[in-house]
Amino acid sequence: MARVEGSTDLWVDHLLNDSKIDLDYQSSHIKSIDDALHTASKKLNGKSGYPEYVGVVKDYLLVIEDKADISNHVYTDHDVITTDDPMVVPKYALNGALHYARHILERTSYKKLSKIS
Repeated sequence: MARVEGSTDLWVDHLLNDSKIDLDYQSSHIKSIDDALHTASKKLNGKSGYPEYVGVVKDYLLVIEDKADISNHVYTDHDVITTDDPMVVPKYALNGALHYARHILERTSYKKLSKIS
């Protein structure tokens, strides 16, 4: 599966480049965001986390998580996106993006969010 997800990452990278959106891949050159990611594991264990793409455009924080299979787009429980289950968050793109975004927003001065999955 890693090869397929790698291809998906490259496809997203091409889309970002075509749109002239400059985001960092699996880290951030912005110190406060990078520091926040040091405890942002999707397994919810306090270790480092690595969203596919993250950055700031204008004054919005953008977090992108992608999955190769559309069946792993989002998991909801009673129409609520789950961000507190270590078995769910790593498996689903939107759950992971929201997890990272909340983690970063809680630990930085950024307050506007755009999540893309």
